[in-house]
Amino acid sequence: MDEYVLRVENLVTEFKTDRGPLKAIDGVTLQVKRGEMLGLVGESGCGKSVTSMSVMRLYDEKTTVRYEGSVWLGDTDLMSIPYKKMQDIRGREIAMIFQDALSSLNPVLRVSDQIMEPLITHQHLKREDAYRKAVEMLRLVGIPSPETRVDQYPHELSGGMRQRVMIAIALCCRPRLLIADEPTTALDVTIQAQILDLILDLNRQMHMGVILITHDLAVVAQVCQRVAVMYLGQIVEEAEVAELFNHPLHPYTQGLMDSIPKLDGDSRHRLHMIRGTVPLLNQIPRGCRFAPRCPYADAACSAAMPELTQAGGHLVRCRKAGFTDKKVTPDE
Repeated sequence: MDEYVLRVENLVTEFKTDRGPLKAIDGVTLQVKRGEMLGLVGESGCGKSVTSMSVMRLYDEKTTVRYEGSVWLGDTDLMSIPYKKMQDIRGREIAMIFQDALSSLNPVLRVSDQIMEPLITHQHLKREDAYRKAVEMLRLVGIPSPETRVDQYPHELSGGMRQRVMIAIALCCRPRLLIADEPTTALDVTIQAQILDLILDLNRQMHMGVILITHDLAVVAQVCQRVAVMYLGQIVEEAEVAELFNHPLHPYTQGLMDSIPKLDGDSRHRLHMIRGTVPLLNQIPRGCRFAPRCPYADAACSAAMPELTQAGGHLVRCRKAGFTDKKVTPDE
């Protein structure tokens, strides 16, 4: 359990644009242990998906992006190996479940062909053996009548079934690390619960590391052991799930927590809302990136970028957190 499957160290992802270079990810550091589920949370535009795409090196490195830092998958630094070698690792050692199964699956290929492709490419199975394995994977992810479904096209399946097919494709080579990028988007609540239970069960069976990217804190509380909170391309807080939910230190984390509807709350009161929006990448503040939206920020917060600092059981990027388990209070 103590073996780290993934270690990301000071990852920087900089996009080349007509307006000059824009840093979407700036110094992200995180680790995932074997058998662990790490939740990566934050608002849309905070860099969660870009982080996962960067770990997989899915952007065009010749014309689109520049990377810095290290991404260690076991003993291999994925940022230092040739791109062709990276193609061999994707799908075999590290796999990803994308947000929208309908757009991620090829509409003109049968389900069997899409599951068989990584089996033939990475495990060099014969076509008939890969076909049998595809049926087994559909059965493993809970699709009824897999012998029939395997020969259907994506449009013939429901949203929940398509998502299960995506999971089957991701897991067919038994990767060491699975990245699930909002795998329950656009699914109804019942199917969401089934998909999350499935990922959790497979995580336990295969003892693989999992990064679950989501904006739903309730999902994180249900299935993850640790959680990292992202804001504008940086990790601003990281802790064990129970510790973070009970004692959030960063004002941004507190704002996310306060935005969760309470079952015993007064329905006449509006839900808490973090003021403002995530800035554009060409409008990043000089100091603390959350300072323009933070109710506790002062001039010092806007002048210098705070470092990610150990605070008890947390890592937190905030000079006003106080490094205690108490919530931040406004300046008098």
